[in-house]
Amino acid sequence: MSVTFIDERIDTDADLSRDETPPVDAGAEYPCRVCGQEAGPYGGRGPKPKLCPEHKTSKPAGKRGVSAPRNSNAVMAASAADALNQINSMMVVGSMVLGFVQTATAIAERQDAFREQAYSALLTDPLLCASILKAGTTSGKMALGIAYVMLGAGVAPYAVSEFKERKAIRDEARTEDD
Repeated sequence: MSVTFIDERIDTDADLSRDETPPVDAGAEYPCRVCGQEAGPYGGRGPKPKLCPEHKTSKPAGKRGVSAPRNSNAVMAASAADALNQINSMMVVGSMVLGFVQTATAIAERQDAFREQAYSALLTDPLLCASILKAGTTSGKMALGIAYVMLGAGVAPYAVSEFKERKAIRDEARTEDD
């Protein structure tokens, strides 16, 4: 390959047939990137045209860039029903701690049906949903506390029985030593 400088241009013996630049229309102010013809009028605002009408990709008809509202009534109703269900879970834990095992079981068995009924009822009243959400789920600390109470309620019967067993073993050992 030889390089010769002529009029400050670089002349090469390389194969120029690989050049993929389209032939540009001499009168085109904004040539198309594909065919080199006039890409279209430019009104002075926004991006300059890069493709002629023939090479522009057609966009499908319909909604573009429209998202669903974040606080739609259905979403709020579901969140409020979940908050009410969480209150029911607290009632289950409280009933278990107080020794009302059958009551706790009855509430727990009806949780799913209650949630569905509450959701259906709350769909019609977005203001009620908002007030339940504001009052029922204002703090993550409260939810964490509920989780620990539920854990404790499930573990407490085992801990109490083990404590009683160990106490009985200690009492037997004391009576044998005396």
